[in-house]
Amino acid sequence: MNTNTRPRGATAVVLNPDALLEAARAKFGGTIDHLGHGPQPQMLIPVHRGEAAVVNGEGVGEIADEADEIEVYFSYGFQLTTVKLSLEEIAQADSGERIDLADGIRTFGARLSSNHHIWFRKYDQDNSPS
Repeated sequence: MNTNTRPRGATAVVLNPDALLEAARAKFGGTIDHLGHGPQPQMLIPVHRGEAAVVNGEGVGEIADEADEIEVYFSYGFQLTTVKLSLEEIAQADSGERIDLADGIRTFGARLSSNHHIWFRKYDQDNSPS
């Protein structure tokens, strides 16, 4: 049962965290054993007329750049860092699960609700995943 009052209707593709981490470790320049999962879930959503973005459970994310790469957030030690992954690598992490962005972003505090609002406004309903 939904108990939050956020606007609904922004469908996101839930990404497999292990597949994302494997792709990131293949590209990461640091000590790969220290690179771990970022805030979960990591979700792929369409924004701005079909552009792709990855947003995490904190409501923090990035939009694809001109090279069709997205900076995805991962933990590195006690901080977060980003690793650029191609849209193809991100697509390989599709878990098959779909979730409303309102449920995917945690619901504790004004910052998280504000982050949801930012991404909900950018969401492109015409290119939503099925």
